[in-house]
Amino acid sequence: MIKIDLHMHSNHSDGDFSPKELVELVSKKSISAMAITDHDKATANKEAEEYAKEKGIEYVHGIEITATPPEGVKELHIIGLFIDSKNEEIKNISDRHKKYAIDTAKKIIEKLNKLGYEISFEELVDETKGDHFGRPFIANILMKKYPEKFQERNQVFDALLGKQGKAFVLPRGTELEEVIKIIHGAGGIAIVAHPWYLGENMEKILEEFVSLGGDGIELDYSPKDAILENTKDILKGFAKKNNLIISGGTDFHKLEKEKKEIGDEGISEEEFLKLKEYHQKNEKI
Repeated sequence: MIKIDLHMHSNHSDGDFSPKELVELVSKKSISAMAITDHDKATANKEAEEYAKEKGIEYVHGIEITATPPEGVKELHIIGLFIDSKNEEIKNISDRHKKYAIDTAKKIIEKLNKLGYEISFEELVDETKGDHFGRPFIANILMKKYPEKFQERNQVFDALLGKQGKAFVLPRGTELEEVIKIIHGAGGIAIVAHPWYLGENMEKILEEFVSLGGDGIELDYSPKDAILENTKDILKGFAKKNNLIISGGTDFHKLEKEKKEIGDEGISEEEFLKLKEYHQKNEKI
């Protein structure tokens, strides 16, 4: 069953496709609504919304903000849905996190150099024209320079850049409480992205998220290497107990073999209606 996908990335952050191309992919699958949730920036939303309107697709303005991960957790991302993309705090988060991303990239490259990989920060700037500094772009350089070792991006992540990789660097973000306030201040609702990434600390972090006024969690699928057993059942129970709204999507970046494609995961029309109703009742402008 094709689902409404509210988590995907364009080439404004670390995806392969332009906003217009993502809308085209959604249109081909006859999906009625979508959201682009680029990392720490909302610049894709205007173009995507305009083209989605032409295609008869309901478009939700989105963003995925990097929050400072608690001790023992390597990643905490918060999705903002129904945001005002022109909001000043949303724009400020983009500028702030670009500086953080540059710092993280330099630390990753330093680790790679110590491991014997010849790569420089200047090469990364050349690769992306100074627009992106994320791990996928570092991976692209490594694949070009070391084709005998790496043919696919996931191989680079498994060995070097992923959470268990030898060159992993904990990303710097904004404190969780501030992230939620920024999303609410932009008229949106705050959703914990892929909460199963939180591993054994998942429920504890979600309890903090609830106490700070967070709105919901993504609930679609768990990866094969999920730390907790029965993760989806645990999340369902937690959401019901704490009156959290449900969202979801594929976290789509590019077309890859054995990877989820747009619409493979997400929420139903009925769940999307509940999400919209929740937003209308709880709009935090």
